[in-house]
Amino acid sequence: MENKLFTIIDQLVSNGKIFSANFTKSDGSQRVMNCRVGVQKDLKGLGLQYDRRKARNIIVWDMNAKGYRTIKTDRLNWIRIGGHKFNFNT
Repeated sequence: MENKLFTIIDQLVSNGKIFSANFTKSDGSQRVMNCRVGVQKDLKGLGLQYDRRKARNIIVWDMNAKGYRTIKTDRLNWIRIGGHKFNFNT
């Protein structure tokens, strides 16, 4: 599943398109977030000190909170990009 997810993100979202993601938070509640990947605003320091793909994380910019968030791929239910919905909770 992670390979399919990262392929979708690399091909469809990496150029700054806004997409929606639905995932299960660590407390068990569901969250829908409008976000982007590849944002470099407000970066400090050296950046990530680990490989996000090996850790099975997606680093996104939350459009509403205006901050970086981490989505765990094993908790991701679906993403919607340009009217196309991709389900990952199977």
